[in-house]
Amino acid sequence: MRERCSTMGMEQRGSRFYYYEKRREGRRVVSTYIGGGALAGMAAEMSAETRQEREQQRQQERKLRYEQQQLDRQFDEQARIIATTTDQRLRLAGFHKHKGQWRKRRIGDK
Repeated sequence: MRERCSTMGMEQRGSRFYYYEKRREGRRVVSTYIGGGALAGMAAEMSAETRQEREQQRQQERKLRYEQQQLDRQFDEQARIIATTTDQRLRLAGFHKHKGQWRKRRIGDK
C-alpha cells in the first residue's frame, strides 16, 4: 500500500521511504525511481530547493514584466501627448494631412 508523504515525490511503502521524480510525457505522468532511505531524503530536499529557486525566478520575471509594462504605458502616454500637440501646432501653422503626410495648405484653400 502506498501512502503519500508531505514531501513531493516521497512515497512510503511499508516502513520505508522512497523518492520518485515525476514528469509529464504528453498526457501521462511518468515516475523515475531515485532512491530510498537517506538518499531519498537528500533528493527530496534538493528537489524542494530547486522548486523554490524556480518559483523565486518566476516571481522576479513577473515583477520585471510588470515594471516593463508600466514603463511602456508611460511611454505610450507621452507619445500620444506629443503626437496630439504636434498635430495641433501644425494645423495652427496652416498644414493639413493628405494621405498621412503633412502638407502646407495652398493659399485660397479652406
